[in-house]
Amino acid sequence: MTSLQIHYFLTAADCLSFSQTSEKLYVSQPAVSRQIKLLEQELGCQLFDRTRKNAIRLTPAGIVFQDAFSQMQALYTRAAETAQDLSTHCPMQLKIGIGSGWDMSTALLQVKRQVTQHYPQAELLFESQDFRELRHRIRSGELDAMLCTKTSLMDFDGLEVQKIANLESRAYVRRGLLRPGNEPIIAADFQGQTLLMLSQEESPMAMELALLQFQARQITVVPKYLPNRDSILQALLLGEGVTVFDPYMRFANDPRLTWFNLEDDIPVCVVWSKHNPNPLIHLFADSMERALQEKASPSLS
Repeated sequence: MTSLQIHYFLTAADCLSFSQTSEKLYVSQPAVSRQIKLLEQELGCQLFDRTRKNAIRLTPAGIVFQDAFSQMQALYTRAAETAQDLSTHCPMQLKIGIGSGWDMSTALLQVKRQVTQHYPQAELLFESQDFRELRHRIRSGELDAMLCTKTSLMDFDGLEVQKIANLESRAYVRRGLLRPGNEPIIAADFQGQTLLMLSQEESPMAMELALLQFQARQITVVPKYLPNRDSILQALLLGEGVTVFDPYMRFANDPRLTWFNLEDDIPVCVVWSKHNPNPLIHLFADSMERALQEKASPSLS
């Protein structure tokens, strides 16, 4: 089935005459008849009743396909107009905030290539800050979108949230702290350990969920709140406790650390203001979703 065949069919359905159709389209009548016959063969049904002399009429199947093809043509026209409008008026810059501590450079590079394939002049700018500051800048319009975990958001008012992936929830600890050498750790090893957590202001829900993950396994941990991820990493390396993060944390590949899979998902989202009209946001979100699905988590040792 080709767009030419559909165009010929809709014109013939309007004219109800192959000769008038050929005149309207500036092609020969046999060419019109041939294309419509090919369309009928592909659809497996007759679209026109040709028994009347010098005139045709739609069969019941023809009426159905006239309506379907008309809708399809209208959708195509609107899509083409939208695409043209985007290529002409689309903002060529997208400012994206990323939670501090994340290293998604591989996925972001892939996304940047995909976006610039559609819009060669598009510029993607990335900034890294804590989630609280990112939320403020999204609302103020300083940023177009942000990447964050859903648990980092308390207030969704005025925000669009598109979930793009689920990441593993992992408990990290200094290698050798709970078990000697490279011996694998188990859940019971975390009993009574200090859980290094971000402050309530920095991430109001994420750390509380980390506590619940241990409690669900009947493991008691003692929370210790620290101001930022750098402080948590330093405490981890000093053997002062354990922490829970996803595999994209910057320190995830540090050979001095080992981890245990808590078998819980951490939802990752793209967030933007409902009042932001930048159409690059949706392209970024969809491209980021594909990039993370293709590589659900980094290769860790």
